Amino acid sequence: MATQFWVNNYFIDVSRNQIKHQQQATQIPPKALKVLEVLASRAGEVVSHDELMDVVWESSVVGPNTLQRAIAQLRKAFGDDSKQQAFIKTHAKKGYSLEANVRWETNNNQKTPVRELEPNKSLTYRYALAALASVALLVFMLFPSEQAVFDRVMPLTASDEQEFNAAYSPDGRYLVFNRYVGQCISHLWAKDLTNNQEERLSTEPGHYSQLSWSSDGSQLAFILQSDCSDDLEYTQQCWQLQTLDFAEAWNGNAKNLLRYNCANIKTTHPTWLNDGRIAMLQYPTPDSNQPTLVIYDAVADELTNIPTSDSDRIYSLDYSRRLDRLATVSISDDHMHILRTLSVDGTTKSEAQISPTESYSADARFPIDFSPDGEHFLTHLEGQIYRLGIDGDLTLMHPASHSGLWNPSYHPSQEKFAATFGIKDYDIGYLSLESEEEADIQTFARSTSVDFNAKFQPSGELITFISHRSGKRQLWVIDGTSTYQLTQFEQGLRSSRYEWSPDGQTLAVNVNNQIALISLDGSYRLVKSPISVSVIMPWTAPDTLLVTDNQTKQQRLFAIDINSGDATDLAQEQILWAAYYQADQLLYLNSQGQAMLRSGSDSGSGSVSNIQPLNILTNKLFDDYLLLKGDSLYGISSQAKLWRYDLKLHQLTPIANLDKDVLYVTDIRDDKMLASKFIGGRRELVEFSQPK
Repeated sequence: MATQFWVNNYFIDVSRNQIKHQQQATQIPPKALKVLEVLASRAGEVVSHDELMDVVWESSVVGPNTLQRAIAQLRKAFGDDSKQQAFIKTHAKKGYSLEANVRWETNNNQKTPVRELEPNKSLTYRYALAALASVALLVFMLFPSEQAVFDRVMPLTASDEQEFNAAYSPDGRYLVFNRYVGQCISHLWAKDLTNNQEERLSTEPGHYSQLSWSSDGSQLAFILQSDCSDDLEYTQQCWQLQTLDFAEAWNGNAKNLLRYNCANIKTTHPTWLNDGRIAMLQYPTPDSNQPTLVIYDAVADELTNIPTSDSDRIYSLDYSRRLDRLATVSISDDHMHILRTLSVDGTTKSEAQISPTESYSADARFPIDFSPDGEHFLTHLEGQIYRLGIDGDLTLMHPASHSGLWNPSYHPSQEKFAATFGIKDYDIGYLSLESEEEADIQTFARSTSVDFNAKFQPSGELITFISHRSGKRQLWVIDGTSTYQLTQFEQGLRSSRYEWSPDGQTLAVNVNNQIALISLDGSYRLVKSPISVSVIMPWTAPDTLLVTDNQTKQQRLFAIDINSGDATDLAQEQILWAAYYQADQLLYLNSQGQAMLRSGSDSGSGSVSNIQPLNILTNKLFDDYLLLKGDSLYGISSQAKLWRYDLKLHQLTPIANLDKDVLYVTDIRDDKMLASKFIGGRRELVEFSQPK
């Protein structure tokens, strides 16, 4: 078949996995493009589901909605949707047809043969070839353009879910990982790399941390952050250190053993040591973002604090079995990233400042994974995998053409490593509450990139949103008849958080950690302030913006006068969200998921503030996004339930069950709600190795 053809005025280039239209190229996964080829070869005819599955996926085992996802990707590229069906038409219980003119670019006009289905295909055979079907996708998307040390790529997982946090067993035979389905539906899984057999290890869904193997490979340690209760009132957030016997769990007899009940103390990075103890990071107080390095001894049932630098904040932890040595990455008060290796008693063995690239984000973090010989680490930075030396130097581990890579993990042989490969696509739309089962959005801004955080213009008709469709994070506008880009900042916006002024004439965005006030014609002015801005909060007072600072990484809350730039310290740290409510009241959410209402004047007035915890909202948010409208707060729980809290009546009311991929309700006007939804993209595990 021809590798290039036209569908109406859309040019399809199969060799480049692209659909081009009006000088805009949209990348399409190879399998979805193969579906289009088959439909184009029989334009106007109905091609059955079975025929499409058999030709495109051959003997692979894939999820039941794989074909529907491919059709949705194609419709999106054509500016089509399931309601209009101007290009691809659905024939209920029959299949699909391409209702467009097709013109082949070469003289080879032979149609793709549609093979007859073979009866009673072996399910085992399908599983055996499942990995081969995924190889084609990843070869197209990740094939290197230049030679490098690790330039061979192989898929490790091929499901319709999201996989991450891979960890090889000490002998290299098994790979354990998290598999995420919904906002609270996460499970622990394992894969036998010798025969590709996969087994689910956990019995109940929950928020699980990464897994850590015991030195003999017999047990796994992890943190269970919270359960997944269906009752909005009884969702708990309680960190527990648990272990399980791997062999028993692999055979379907998982019995999680509670090792240490951390209760409401945030606990992360469980790391199994050679002597059977488990190192962790703990945040001892709810309002602190300064973790403590601790080691838990299960035999003695004792928790020991390990001394570390008081001035630095640790955010990453790992352990070398070969050297019996811990390593941490922390951030200093002057915003430097410090790599340290330590003995298990806390004695510093080495210390170095990490030297990132010039263009790295101020919010960058460097998670670490020890090499098997203990001589260096793997880390990720802006979607690429780097070798991090003990001296802090960074070296790219693969061809520069690779991107979308995260959380690397070394194989025990040091000749290959696993990583998460992920691409994401978000859309915005109106939230429809008509369904009695799961409310979904009616999309009105479609692209194959990230479109996010839509907001109504106060006292106006515009809708604004954040989009990556021009290559950088920028602010876009919908005026009812057209969609256009409002900001043109060279480095893009620092954050997806932005706010309309109360009068609807100005927008506040974060540009290089400064507030930029954007006019409706695209012009702007910077607010000269001593604060390095991290997050811009809801704009409810005409001349004052609430922000958190980026300087100390303590997320301290400040009020900025947009006219003078003067900053008032509101004496609150670790703030995720905040907004003025009424005259002298401040609503805020801290890093421990606790919602508070503070009454009284700002810091420095001499008055004493009264802080009232809104206990009914504690841990009722899946993420850190609240919406304040009038006297009501809106949020989404980890069970994908939209709720409303009446600040006057102090009542929490469930509103609707949402589709699991609706992540945020971003604005409300009358009976219309704007929401952001995860549309596509996958997080799969891939393995990089050296050429043989």
